[in-house]
Amino acid sequence: MASIFEIESSQQADSEKGSSALPSEDVLQEYRKRVEGTNIDARSFLSTDYFNSFNSVVMILDLLPDAPDLLEEVEQWRYVNYTEHFKASGLDFAELAIEVYPFSPPELREAFERKVQGIRLIIESLIKTLRGLLDAGEKDAFANLARTTTAQLRAMMGEGNGLVHGYACKAQEEIDKMFQD
Repeated sequence: MASIFEIESSQQADSEKGSSALPSEDVLQEYRKRVEGTNIDARSFLSTDYFNSFNSVVMILDLLPDAPDLLEEVEQWRYVNYTEHFKASGLDFAELAIEVYPFSPPELREAFERKVQGIRLIIESLIKTLRGLLDAGEKDAFANLARTTTAQLRAMMGEGNGLVHGYACKAQEEIDKMFQD
């Protein structure tokens, strides 16, 4: 059997081409057993822990209306992808999270990745816009934008968490069909 990293590399290349072959049901069942007791959903093979990479910056963004000087700290935030997050996380299930990620149901993983990219783009754009407002002395606009966008980001992360657990991307009966044994 090929190593999981060989499979992952092959699937990443296939994914870029639009192909998304999944392993046999026996292999998927083995992965489901291995993820038990971790923060990896056994149906989606995704982990909500990934959103911690966004939670840290959103918590600081939440403070900006009352502490604009924290913008410098927010400006230090850098996006990390799913694999990078888990490689750096130190979590005991990090390698497994990376290993099973390519085996997430393709439509679910694509919806998850779109949500993540949406969050990323909003944060990166927000940081630049907030810097411009603060430098222009627009404190009320700065505070209002920080408040409203932080609420939007929290909602988006909630939707992302829903995707991890197999919700919000399709009608429930279609989700159930994806996960039937």
